[in-house]
Amino acid sequence: MENRKQMDIIIGNNMAAIRKSREYKQREICQVLGMNASTYKHYELGDRCVPPSVLKALANFYKIHVDYFFENVPESDHVREHLFFTNYRLDAVESKGIVGKPRDSFKDVLKDTEKRVQARARFRIKEYRTENKKSQQEVADYLGIDISTYNKYEKGSRKLNNEVVRKIAEYYNIKVSDILD
Repeated sequence: MENRKQMDIIIGNNMAAIRKSREYKQREICQVLGMNASTYKHYELGDRCVPPSVLKALANFYKIHVDYFFENVPESDHVREHLFFTNYRLDAVESKGIVGKPRDSFKDVLKDTEKRVQARARFRIKEYRTENKKSQQEVADYLGIDISTYNKYEKGSRKLNNEVVRKIAEYYNIKVSDILD
């Protein structure tokens, strides 16, 4: 998807900009996130879609709102992206003693956060679809995907990505945070 690629590039540029403005090296951020440098480098370059849990972790680390990463992402006029997630804050992570433990501990927190975000989003996209009396086929057609792919999003056998969530929010004329918060 060309749009998704553009979104990934913009998010990656914003990730790099804040990292550089705070004078961190990529390897330092990789240690915080518990990921290898190659993966993180590809996120900043926009070669890979950044998982929502990583964006949330970065926002917590930098003590900024996750919306920062979506600045300059093209969007429809009626969709305001007040992205993302739970009220999961870095100070909550610190109070649980997770910061400062081995990398795998924080990695587990990211995985758990990602699972919760995905589960909530799955539930909400199905809820919005049924409330609006839409079929899976109608939503899939709007997204430009086949119905089996959309069905996998609702069932959870396929992860929702940033672009799909944004398009679903646009379809129902809601905020992305209505799906992810």
